[in-house]
Amino acid sequence: MPTTVQIALIAAVGAAASAAFAGPTPQFYNLGEGAGGTSISDNGVVAGIHDGFGQYFYLTAAGGLTLIGGVHPNQGYGGQASISNDGMRIAGTNINADTNLGEAAIYDRNTGSWTNLGGIGGSIDASTSSGWGISGDGNHVVGLGWLPNGQAHAIRWNQNDGMVDMGSTSPGQASRANAANGDGSVIGGWQDNDLGRVGAVWVNGVQRILTDGDGNPVSEALSISDDGQWVTGVTYGIPQTYRYNTFTDTMEYIDPVDGGFFFPTALGAAISDDGRTIIGSVRDFGPPIFGTGFIWREGLGVMSIADFFNYSGVDIDPGMIFSMPFAMSGDGLTFSGLALSSDFQVVGWVVTIPAPSSAAALGLAGLVGLRRRR
Repeated sequence: MPTTVQIALIAAVGAAASAAFAGPTPQFYNLGEGAGGTSISDNGVVAGIHDGFGQYFYLTAAGGLTLIGGVHPNQGYGGQASISNDGMRIAGTNINADTNLGEAAIYDRNTGSWTNLGGIGGSIDASTSSGWGISGDGNHVVGLGWLPNGQAHAIRWNQNDGMVDMGSTSPGQASRANAANGDGSVIGGWQDNDLGRVGAVWVNGVQRILTDGDGNPVSEALSISDDGQWVTGVTYGIPQTYRYNTFTDTMEYIDPVDGGFFFPTALGAAISDDGRTIIGSVRDFGPPIFGTGFIWREGLGVMSIADFFNYSGVDIDPGMIFSMPFAMSGDGLTFSGLALSSDFQVVGWVVTIPAPSSAAALGLAGLVGLRRRR
């Protein structure tokens, strides 16, 4: 049974959310310790995993934060919360009561229940499979499954085909699917090969390894635009992530994030439906909570996401470091993730802005101009 959390902190969050999601002005609210949103629907429903309760949750303007069960990935199960465009279906990982193992699963808000989706024949430790992404239409779930020989492969599921092993293009090597577009025709994730863990997309079931214009592989794909054209993900050694165009099979690096990094990891965590906005983080060695959260807008450049919120008129908590933006709505107006508070607690947050801010745009343009003059 889902549980609407009524403790004082989360109840206050729910009240704030009612104003934030519907209000005409930019809004920020603090979800408290351990409640990080990882996916946002088109109508502003936030889905995530609560570290404190070890469960998945969703957050709505009217109902606040509702715990829905499932199992925390750090308990050996893997997976993450991903929500459909209409906000009614959430993919993740849930325990199969018959096997006591974790499986990729879908939570349906209409029924208030999980449906376990099975696996591809094997299991390792506590896991048969894990759910990492859901298509916008809510009909396709992607993730990772275990074979009888202990190998991990990317998986996809839908009602017609059931659970499908997406295979590996490198014999004996693992793969995983992280995300899907609106109709499930484009899937992003990673493929292990002799070069390491490289980014991959599957377009209508055919895998492509992601490389830049010089033939250098990038790392895993994390987010895909609803129409399947645009993909972003992870790079190592440079303070900038990539944007890949599946229609033209071309890749570009977005503007670098300033920070004096030694050997940075850049994560493009979410991309808007038009492909023109990417959020994410860049960090050096050490805990990711000490990284730099950023936003990039095509034609305007990159800036810290905290500066973007300030330029947009969001009244954020003083001293909060927005180091880990995870999720963004398709229209690029609602954001969620984790931050380090002024008292050094890791807290979840949601920010909504009613429309792209001209002040924020000017701020981005100003920073780009400054960088070009250096």
